[in-house]
Amino acid sequence: MTVSSLLLLADGRFPDGTHAHSHGLEAAVAAGRVHDPVSLERYVETRLLTVGATDAAAASLSARGHTPGLVDAELSVRTPSAAVRATSRALGRSLLRTADRVWPDHGVARLDGRPPMQPVVFGALAAHVGCTSLEAATGVAHGMAAALTTAALRLLSMDPFSVAAVLDRLRSCIDATAAAAERCEDPTVLPHRSTPFAELDPERQLVQDLRLFGS
Repeated sequence: MTVSSLLLLADGRFPDGTHAHSHGLEAAVAAGRVHDPVSLERYVETRLLTVGATDAAAASLSARGHTPGLVDAELSVRTPSAAVRATSRALGRSLLRTADRVWPDHGVARLDGRPPMQPVVFGALAAHVGCTSLEAATGVAHGMAAALTTAALRLLSMDPFSVAAVLDRLRSCIDATAAAAERCEDPTVLPHRSTPFAELDPERQLVQDLRLFGS
C-alpha cells in the first residue's frame, strides 16, 4: 500500500496544481542560465541540495507527527522569498482540496484559516496513507526535480528522452536529499541551505512581461 500511495501522491497527474508552476525556472531560462540538459541538471541538483533539503526535512518531520503549525512556521522563516512562500501555500491548498475528496478522513487541519506549506501537507498526507517519513521526504525531493525538469521540457522544447535521462541521473541526489532529511529530529533545527537564485528567480519571474507558468 505504501508504494502505491506514494506513487499516487508524487504522480505529476495528481491534481495538486504543480503543473502550473516552474518554481522560478522560467526566469532562469529567460536569463540564459538554463538552456540545455547539462545546465538543467546542474540547476536542479543545486536546488535539491539547498531549498530541496529544507523542504524534504519539513515533509519528513510532518510525516513523523511533529506539530504542523511548528513545522510550517520554521519552514516559513527559512523561505525568504514571498513568492516562494505564496506558491508553497497555494500548492498546499490545492493538495488539501484534493485530499478532502480522496481521503475525507485525513485530518490535516488548516492553520488559522490558511493552508500549511506544501511539504508540510505532503508529509502529513503521506503518513495518513501509510508512507514512512523517508518515503515522504523522497516524494518531495522527487516532486521538486520532476517539476523543474518538466517545466524545462515545456519552456525549451527539449528532447523528452534527454530530459528523462537528466531525471534518471538525479536519482542519487534525490535519495541523498531524502536520507539527509531523516537526520533532522527537531523543527527548530530544520536545515537552511540556500542559494541566491533559488530566492531571486521566483521573484524575477513574477515581473516578467510574458510567462508560461504562475511561478
